[in-house]
Amino acid sequence: MPARTEASVGSAASHNYKKTFFEAHPGLKGKVVVHHAIEQQVLKRYPGLFSADEMHSLENLRGMPKGDINSRVHLSQIRVEWNRFYDANPNPTRQEVLDQVTRVDDMLGNWFSPRIR
Repeated sequence: MPARTEASVGSAASHNYKKTFFEAHPGLKGKVVVHHAIEQQVLKRYPGLFSADEMHSLENLRGMPKGDINSRVHLSQIRVEWNRFYDANPNPTRQEVLDQVTRVDDMLGNWFSPRIR
């Protein structure tokens, strides 16, 4: 079995995250919805924990196939997992947020395109 990859962030040259994602994965344009692994609301919930450059970095972006999968996984299952995290972690560390991303990626990454985990 391959080694587990821990979630990380990089630094975006642009805050146009869709452009960043599709420049790296041009064959997915029109096929996926671009999703932030660390949700954008983390910037407001936990000010200063992550920067906008980190938030919009390619390392933090996931492609979710359009249609039913996006509705079921992105808008439902991932939402439940993050709501649980927010309830249990009023003041998380950066590492705790990254660990949450790793858990979500491990749990649901098989739905992402390109595949995570």
